[in-house]
Amino acid sequence: MDPQSLSALGRELLKTPLGPLAVVGGYVLAVMAGMPIVVLVSVGALIFPPWPGVAWCMLGTIVGAIVTYGIGRYASADTVEGWTQGKLAPLARHLERRGLVTVITIRVLPLAPFIVMNLSSGALRVRLRDYVLGTFIGLIPAHIMLFYFVDSLSRAWQKPSLSTFVGLGACVLLLGVGFWLLRKKLKPVA
Repeated sequence: MDPQSLSALGRELLKTPLGPLAVVGGYVLAVMAGMPIVVLVSVGALIFPPWPGVAWCMLGTIVGAIVTYGIGRYASADTVEGWTQGKLAPLARHLERRGLVTVITIRVLPLAPFIVMNLSSGALRVRLRDYVLGTFIGLIPAHIMLFYFVDSLSRAWQKPSLSTFVGLGACVLLLGVGFWLLRKKLKPVA
C-alpha cells in the first residue's frame, strides 16, 4: 500500500492495451458494490498522478453511476423504495421539480450515498441528460479537492518539510472552508 508503488502500478496499468478499460471497469464494479465515493476517489488519488488521475476517476465514477442508474431505471420505483428503506419519497419530490439542481446538490453534499442516488434517479425516471450533467458538475469539486488532499498528504509523508506541511495545512483549510460554504449555500436547495 506504499503510495509510490501504487502510483507506479497505476502508470504501468494505463500503458497496457486494456489498461484504461480495466480502470473504468474497476470503478464500475466498485460503484455497483456500493463503495463510498470518497473511498473511490482516494484510492484513485493514491494510484494515479493528480491530473490524469482526476480524469480517469471521473470517467470511472460517471460510467459506474450511469450503469447503476440503468439498474434503477430497469427496477421499479417500489423495488428501489425497498432497497433505500423508504427514503425515496422525499427525494422524488425534489427530483420532479428540479432534477438537475437536485442531482448537483446531492453530489456536492453528502445527503445520500452514491449508489442510493444512482438507483433512485433511475427508478424515478430523472432525465438521463440532467442526471449525467448533474453528476459531472457535482463531482468535479470533490474529485479535484480529494486528489489535491491525498497528493499533499503523500508528499508530507514521503518528504516531511515545512513546505509540505504548509501545503497540507492549506489543503485541509481549503477543504474545510469549501465544504462549509457549499453546505451553507446549497442547504436551502435540498
